[in-house]
Amino acid sequence: MSDNDFEEKFTAAYDKMIERINHFFDDTETSGMPTLKQRIELAKLRAIELREMTADEAEKIAYYVERDLRDAADYLETTGKEFSTWFNFDLQLIEERVFELFASVADRTRLELSQLATQARMNQHYHTGEIIGIGTISCSACASEVHFKRTGRIPPCPKCHHTVFKRYGN
Repeated sequence: MSDNDFEEKFTAAYDKMIERINHFFDDTETSGMPTLKQRIELAKLRAIELREMTADEAEKIAYYVERDLRDAADYLETTGKEFSTWFNFDLQLIEERVFELFASVADRTRLELSQLATQARMNQHYHTGEIIGIGTISCSACASEVHFKRTGRIPPCPKCHHTVFKRYGN
């Protein structure tokens, strides 16, 4: 699989997992309230069941989605700012559907995300090659920013070529 094929497959899988998690919120509003982790697990299992990806690939995507939601939780918890400021760039540049799905999941799990924020403070790092949702990360070595206006694969730092990042502002 070429790098481009990998990126396309994994970014589409990330967006689909966010969409499924959002759908599971709709399905469970009147019944029990499963945790975010349970919703992510359901979305992961559905992707495997539908043969959209292997179990290992689904596990990676689930990790990326949960990591991003934890970062959103930490930001909301520590700053008290609006969710939209977490992205650190002009929201008009983001695909409306992607923003709405991610924001919907984050808003609907705000209480749960508050609890997850404590766990997120463990200095979450992002690495070259991983998939990330919309937002801004900064290089741990030189603080150069990399903006994601849609789901994408994290490249090496464009300035110094290091491979470890953190969420901008964290």
